Amino acid sequence: MSLESLLLRLLLLHEAVVGYSRLDFTSVLERAKHAAEWIFDGGKLELVPPEAAVGLPLRGRVPGGYGAYFPGPPEPLYLHLAHPKIDDPTELRLAALFVDYLLAALEGAGYREELERQARIDWLTGLGNRHALERRLRQGLSEGWGLALLDLDGLKQVNDTQGHLAGDRLLRGLADSLHRHHLEAYRLAGDEFVVVLNRGDLPQLHRALAGFDVSCGVAWAEEAQGEALLALADARMYQQKRSKGRGR
Repeated sequence: MSLESLLLRLLLLHEAVVGYSRLDFTSVLERAKHAAEWIFDGGKLELVPPEAAVGLPLRGRVPGGYGAYFPGPPEPLYLHLAHPKIDDPTELRLAALFVDYLLAALEGAGYREELERQARIDWLTGLGNRHALERRLRQGLSEGWGLALLDLDGLKQVNDTQGHLAGDRLLRGLADSLHRHHLEAYRLAGDEFVVVLNRGDLPQLHRALAGFDVSCGVAWAEEAQGEALLALADARMYQQKRSKGRGR
């Protein structure tokens, strides 16, 4: 390989990875697949499930190319750069450099997405949190869709008489029930949950709440949007709570 050709390929490799820091995980992989074809004659980047890569090195030369294990997040996978000229020492070094860049880019993109995911997830229940709900409401709800605001009555009494671990179990139990019934649920704060639903979901909601002492207020997109819709559902939830003769 001439010096000019090597420099050109190094430039291509550099151009391929410029901007990786601004891409999401999937886009990094897609860009890397195209780059592998540009840089390596006959090269192809393949994603191998870890269970199919048992016995391969964590990183290094593999039959027909170069491989490396990526542990995640968001998920583990094995990168296989298929390269018919991998026996050439220069090609091997270029392949190793390419995979080094790719691993660093995937790690950065993976952790950025994981941090963003954690910022949207309630740590106790695994449901979306208030931040995630606000993002959802900013998208707007179509006609026939609405919110059910739920208040888990008696949580304070459980905390006071049985301890906060028992209260946490109660919160997780309700969250699990909403999830099992395939409802789009969020934990708003404390003992309050929100379900985004359409009118056809109401029977599922009733089944999900069976066995739980819950006050519920429902409001529909035809009545309001965003925070106003949430406030309307909240007012109706309080109305039901008062009709049950219970304080907050």
